[in-house]
Amino acid sequence: MGRNSQRRRSTRTGRKNVPQPDVSEISRARTAKRLRADIATWLENPSKGPGGSFIEGDHPSDPTAVFAVLMGWLVAAREAITEEQACEAVDWVHDSLGIAHDDLMYAAGLIGHPDASPDVTLNEAVEHYGDNDGLTFVLYMLLLSGGLVATVGGGDPDWLRQFDLAA
Repeated sequence: MGRNSQRRRSTRTGRKNVPQPDVSEISRARTAKRLRADIATWLENPSKGPGGSFIEGDHPSDPTAVFAVLMGWLVAAREAITEEQACEAVDWVHDSLGIAHDDLMYAAGLIGHPDASPDVTLNEAVEHYGDNDGLTFVLYMLLLSGGLVATVGGGDPDWLRQFDLAA
């Protein structure tokens, strides 16, 4: 057996114990479907807020896939919507859940809101929401996704499919 074969085998063996996030196309598609279902449930009764099926239950979605799907939707939507539509989405979330505009602004930069600072980094946004795991920032991304569906997408969560990440 050659040295290169031994190195590859030892490298593969060393990685066995380290959990790797599943961001495969199947995982992203499954996660996107669950997120759209949570948004659909939320839009049936906007004052309740979004569901959390993607983080609950026996088989929660991979956090990396959730982050990737939401980030992909919002950044792609930024290219497809106007600043006015971004404002309408933020206003809808504010009006539906009573969340302060200032709290929404760190995440609203992702969709091109004119009042959001374009210089806020991802780390600053996560830090602003005060958690180390980024879950609060993920929630705000979900809120904005729902706001876009309600205001720009005609209330149809499948509107977000156009922004799904390509494999």
